Amino acid sequence: MSTEVSPPPVLEAAEAICRIDEPLHWTPRKTELMVAACRELAIYHAANNGDIRSIYERHGFDPRSIREEADIARIPPLGVTAMKSYTIHTRPASECVLNLTSSGTRGQKTQIWFDQESLDRCQAQLTGQWAQEGLVSDRPTNYLSFNYNPADAGNLGTAFADKNQQRFAPVARSYSTIRKNAAGAWESRQDDILRILSEYEQEGLPVRIFAMPAFLYETLLEMKARNLTMKLPEGSFVGTGGGWKAAEDKQISRAEFRATITERLGIPAEWIRDGYGMAEHCAPYIECKKHRLHVGAYTRVIVRDPATLAPLPNGQRGLIELVTPFNTMMPNLAILTTDLGRIDADACDCGWQSPTFTVLGRGGITKHKGCALTANEIVRRSSAS
Repeated sequence: MSTEVSPPPVLEAAEAICRIDEPLHWTPRKTELMVAACRELAIYHAANNGDIRSIYERHGFDPRSIREEADIARIPPLGVTAMKSYTIHTRPASECVLNLTSSGTRGQKTQIWFDQESLDRCQAQLTGQWAQEGLVSDRPTNYLSFNYNPADAGNLGTAFADKNQQRFAPVARSYSTIRKNAAGAWESRQDDILRILSEYEQEGLPVRIFAMPAFLYETLLEMKARNLTMKLPEGSFVGTGGGWKAAEDKQISRAEFRATITERLGIPAEWIRDGYGMAEHCAPYIECKKHRLHVGAYTRVIVRDPATLAPLPNGQRGLIELVTPFNTMMPNLAILTTDLGRIDADACDCGWQSPTFTVLGRGGITKHKGCALTANEIVRRSSAS
């Protein structure tokens, strides 16, 4: 069998929208590019992927009919549950340059595949958003990642994401808190974390902390128990993501969580940002300084009625669908999630005029705790050791 890599498709609109400056400002031109990019990707996948072509035909959908903003909501989406059971490629596996998996805490892992051009477009999306939020810096920075050590985590998506975000400020030192012990089990030790934090405080460089909230919260509670406070250097930043369960039957509100970080680590609330995303979609959503999730010019968030799948008006609760036209390796142009949310009816006063949305939880009868469940298990295991 030949392993020759075919030339990448020419997708001018997708290239342009994914690399757009100031993605959190929508303009008529950016909307035109987004519509054209969705049309490009839908046509490409329908022409090269029999599964997607069959889905489109079953819904009576012609990808060439995507001509205006409202047409984006007509694209038949893939369900995230199906993506955990099936791997659907449009380009051959030989063209894959990066393969990541979700945490798979319930035994089902999603695999997301990238060819080089698709990965570059995804990276450009993140760069544009971080630049607009003022998070790109040339100052040497110390990093603390409350996540799996990349050297041990392999292709786990959350570990890759944390490592990837270190490209926005030069790395002075970097430490991942979740490591494998001599028995090969994951563990996180508070003494080591507090030692690193103390060293970072004394070194005087900005500190960037990336964390699953469950892990960071355990450290904050440990600091409270030891009556410890720190003042991390000016320019420090906390980025969280991956689930809000801080203990199996106990939750802390996001406002309380931010206040505790400020109290114990000295980082102002405006530089404590949560992120939303998933392996199946990959496009970035980062809170603004007012702690709201904005829809970038290269994405669309559609909220659908769980019973009819009809798009719902702003302010109404339903299933979240995510759309982004970056990937030719896999047909994840439109993804129907199991998350519940709403498009916010009021505008954000942070200065960006793109729409915002709120994630309200998981849909379905069974609770899906995601990365947070794994986090709690590791925290309990480490505390017992």
